[in-house]
Amino acid sequence: MTKYPLIFSAAAALALASCSTSSTSIGDSGYDPLASPGAPMSAASSANSMFKGGQFVRAAMDNTAFFKTRPNGNADADKLLPQNTSMKVISFADSYVKVELDSGEIGFVPSVMIEDPNTAAPVVPTTAPGEYQIYPPLPVTGLGEPLPVVDPNGLPPESAIPTVIDPSLAPPVPNP
Repeated sequence: MTKYPLIFSAAAALALASCSTSSTSIGDSGYDPLASPGAPMSAASSANSMFKGGQFVRAAMDNTAFFKTRPNGNADADKLLPQNTSMKVISFADSYVKVELDSGEIGFVPSVMIEDPNTAAPVVPTTAPGEYQIYPPLPVTGLGEPLPVVDPNGLPPESAIPTVIDPSLAPPVPNP
């Protein structure tokens, strides 16, 4: 009985010893998970390459993290910036952009949380109050699955799953 934990421990130790002990992190590999398949690997992130020193950018979302010093690991933000906060790019490295706020504060912001104000704004679908957008949208050509026939009495179709299941009608479950 005592042989099994010993064998398991030896197998786990052997598996861990065979793992690679590379000192580089995933971020240093040049692999960009956001790049399209088949795109060549590059050391610089595609998000960082679109921001140049001296360029004015803005916070893309509310609660954009602002760090006074370059963060390591799971550091908490020193400040949270509201959306559209203007800032000037000083430099960039890895996934952080060094910026200067309009107040003169200098710090680091994750590159995914800033945007170029000169780029085209995304198209936001508009609906009238009280309307709902259905996804996927219904075909306007009349092709596709027809909508189910609604009973004028409000009863569901015969093949429909009941919306309320009465537990008193369920078969009894034997005790173990």
